[in-house]
Amino acid sequence: MVRLLTYNIHHGRGLDRRYDLERIARVIEHERPDIVALQEVEKHRKRTRADNQPAWLAKRLGMHHVFARIVDHRYEEKHPDAYYGVAVLSRFPITAHHHFNLSYRAGIEPRGCLHAAVEVEGTPLHVFCVHLGLRLRERDYQMARLLSDDIVGHERFGQGPRVLLGDFNNWWPVASARLISQHFRNACLVTGRKRLRTYGSYFSLLCLDYVFTSADLRVVSCEVVSTRLARIASDHRPLSCTVEMPPRGNSA
Repeated sequence: MVRLLTYNIHHGRGLDRRYDLERIARVIEHERPDIVALQEVEKHRKRTRADNQPAWLAKRLGMHHVFARIVDHRYEEKHPDAYYGVAVLSRFPITAHHHFNLSYRAGIEPRGCLHAAVEVEGTPLHVFCVHLGLRLRERDYQMARLLSDDIVGHERFGQGPRVLLGDFNNWWPVASARLISQHFRNACLVTGRKRLRTYGSYFSLLCLDYVFTSADLRVVSCEVVSTRLARIASDHRPLSCTVEMPPRGNSA
């Protein structure tokens, strides 16, 4: 079994408007995940105490990590490595990683997808961590690009198990949401629920965060983390999903 977690950490700022990265670490630690996809992660920004958040969280949790630089803040922060982006943490070795640009057009916040190849006890698992845009046309463009032969469908990933997870900013079944069902299974629907609400104030109202899996992975569970700490540590709640890997030798 592999336990997955996707979490938009809102750069460590909670609903109480307090910055507390240790609180984020405790939320993650409580779920004991094997692989974590993080969105809204920062490095060396003044508002987050110049912390290297992906490295700090990886060390604190005893995990490997990779980070994708999506928004460049080097000039305004006067630091050579000041960025905002997404990250993947893993208890298993990360053997390769690549950042794909999903930005829609100039003037709109840059977006991206981080791919990490994770070696799960001899079987490669391809993890795609995404943070999509706020506009409908923007997300339609990003989803089409994401699922194209340039990214998820590229031959470099073979036919092995894949998971696509993150903050999709989709709260109703628009075209971009329907497109993904042609390639992946929505872990929430597989477990018999219609939706899992992950975003809001003290009451989660919108379904923005998702876990999608390839057909060769068996979804065991998928649920919103609603501990007391998770309800305040970020404006999103984590989404946890447990999957069973295919028998060794069944993934090309």
